[in-house]
Amino acid sequence: MAKARARPLSTAEAVLVATFAYLVLLISLTGARIGRERTDPAAELPAVARVALARPIAASTPSPTCVGARTVPYANAAAPGVVEPLAFGPPVEAAGPRSTAAVNGVLIQRLCGGPTAPGGPARGPDRRLFAAIDAVVNGRDPNRPLSRAQWAAGVDRLIIRDGLFVDARVVTRSVPAGTPTLGMRVVSRDPGADPVVVRTRLAHPDSGRYLLLPVRSATGRVVTLTLRLRCGFQPVL
Repeated sequence: MAKARARPLSTAEAVLVATFAYLVLLISLTGARIGRERTDPAAELPAVARVALARPIAASTPSPTCVGARTVPYANAAAPGVVEPLAFGPPVEAAGPRSTAAVNGVLIQRLCGGPTAPGGPARGPDRRLFAAIDAVVNGRDPNRPLSRAQWAAGVDRLIIRDGLFVDARVVTRSVPAGTPTLGMRVVSRDPGADPVVVRTRLAHPDSGRYLLLPVRSATGRVVTLTLRLRCGFQPVL
């Protein structure tokens, strides 16, 4: 009996498969530490992982990467639901507090792209979110031009190697007015245009939820990112 030939993956499916591979690795690493926080493991999986689970994985797939040859970036700062000026995107916990695993998953989805809800439209990865994180960790200009190769390699390194997701924590923290931070200024509604990252300060005191994520810098030093969840992973310095 002849075997059916596997259909080649489309670009969107390849991105989903690659992202799912990252999430499987991440969830396996974080399970021991934060498993006690979960009540329904399936509900904690990011939407992109649940969608990927429903798709067949071919025997031979492209080398996993978040940014492919035809990837179009998506600016979460211009997405519906943004509630703060200069925010990096909609609130991460709009429906209430989530576990560290779930918050990590949202961050990976925004960096890698994919659907934000089962059956929903896929959004591209947020190039300036990656650039802002890189600016905090490595001191680089967040508005510098990024070639596709630099962007792809940087996101892959952050998710696979440099982001120490197993050591991430979500905390409630009070931050005074005047604290240095980064903001996103949307300058174009073109879906492929990047916002401008600006250095600014918090206008008001903030008591809210933050993701503390250790990241290994290019020099090997570990920098702990403090990302404001209400503002879509806005770095607070």
